[in-house]
Formats: sequence, structure tokens, C-alpha cells
Amino acid sequence: MDKQTFRKKVAAFILSEVPQSLVYQLESFGIRMKKGEYWLDLALDNFYQGYCRQDPILRDQYFSEVLAPFIKDLKREGGMNYRDVLNNQDKIYPLLVGAHDIQGIVSTRLLGDLHVAYVLDEGMRIFFLDPPTLLQLNWPLEKLNRIALANLDRDLIKPLQLLDAKRKIFGFNYGDSYDTSRLLSFILKPEEQGLRTRRKLLVMVPNRDVVLFFQPVEKALLRQSMMIGQSSFINNPYPISKAVFQLQDGVMQPCPDLSPFQ
Repeated sequence: MDKQTFRKKVAAFILSEVPQSLVYQLESFGIRMKKGEYWLDLALDNFYQGYCRQDPILRDQYFSEVLAPFIKDLKREGGMNYRDVLNNQDKIYPLLVGAHDIQGIVSTRLLGDLHVAYVLDEGMRIFFLDPPTLLQLNWPLEKLNRIALANLDRDLIKPLQLLDAKRKIFGFNYGDSYDTSRLLSFILKPEEQGLRTRRKLLVMVPNRDVVLFFQPVEKALLRQSMMIGQSSFINNPYPISKAVFQLQDGVMQPCPDLSPFQ
């Protein structure tokens, strides 16, 4: 199935489920759904790729499951609310963000310009929890944090990857929204992450899609590693931090003396 056929399939499904709605094609590979005064846009690239990866016998099930939360919002002419959060606590996760992204959302400061935000994840969309939602839930922040970390530990922990053999850079780059969130497992449960040494690790969290771990080595390679992190901060739509941190035995600290420009 090509992209245009897939887009038509999505539009037809929405109109069959919510006949009173309107569907518009966007110039990019996406659609806009509208009912009453409520509308939302859906980018189709990831949805299309996920659909194509499915076993053919499972594609219709995947298709309807992805669209289900959007259909629900369209029918009620409103987006996610505190009831969705309350009824789907198993889908609340922590998400690392930079200091420039915390305005208007619930977050806790991790270290330096690293902050932990909290999201309700329904597949193709995530909802950042904001203070009014937390107030309606009547939850202390500690409870939200506890739920999110437990779900991260249950669903999202994955093994380290070797990202650069020459420079011995390890990290996470699995392509989902939570690669940098996996850093939390090295802070909270370092003994479970399979590290064979207690030597200090240097860490960079340049953007939401990658976290880099490397050890102090020969100066030229160290500089190259930091420049990779710096570039990943500058050239990503979801930047987090250009700082270098030090991690040892679950304790992370800033490294103000290290700079990609040294």
C-alpha cells in the first residue's frame, strides 16, 4: 500500500467511526480531523511505517488500535483529560526534557538543565501532564513520579548499545521517545545495568533521542566524543543539554571543566 492509499484508508476509517466529522489532507503526509470546534492533526509517517512492519494478518488490528484514542477525542470534541490519566496509570512515563521545555508542564529537576516531565502515552501521541491536570487528580508530585518510574522500569528498560566502536561510545538510540529517559535506570538502579566497572563515566544528553556514555580516554578522542554530543544538541528538533556530566555508582554530577570547545 502506497502512502496516498494509506491516507485515504485513514480518512475513510475516521469518517465511518465519526460520520459528523470532517477530514482534511495536509500538505505534509498528514491529516486534520475536525468535529464541531475541536480539531487535531495527525502526522502519518510513523503510523504508516508501523503499519507496513506488521504481519499482514495483524494490520487491521494495529490500524484500529492506533486510531482509537483519536476517534475517542473526536467523538467527545476534546483532548485528553485527568480521567484518561486516572484510568490509564500504566501508560504514564517519565520523559527527559531540557530547561526550555518545562514551562506549563509538571516536571522535576534532575540535574543542571535536565528535567523529568511526565506523559500519558497512547502510542502515536503523548500528553504532557500539566499542573491543572495534577490538581484535578489530587495527586502529590511524589506519587506521579513513583508511578512513572515504575512503568519505565517495567516497560522501557533496554540494554546499552555500542554507538561508536572507535571512540567507545555507548548509549541508547532505539528510536522511541524514551531513549534519554533510560538514563534514569543508571541513576536509580546502577547495579542492575550490567556495568562491569565502577570507573567514572562521562554522560551527555544532547537531545530526546540519544544519551551517550563514554570514559575519559586519550584527549583527542575525548574531544571528538564531546563534539558528537554537541552536534547532536544543535541539530535536533528536541534538544536537551549540551553539558557534560559525570556518573559513578548511581551518582551524577556536572562536569563544568569539560567543554566540547576545550
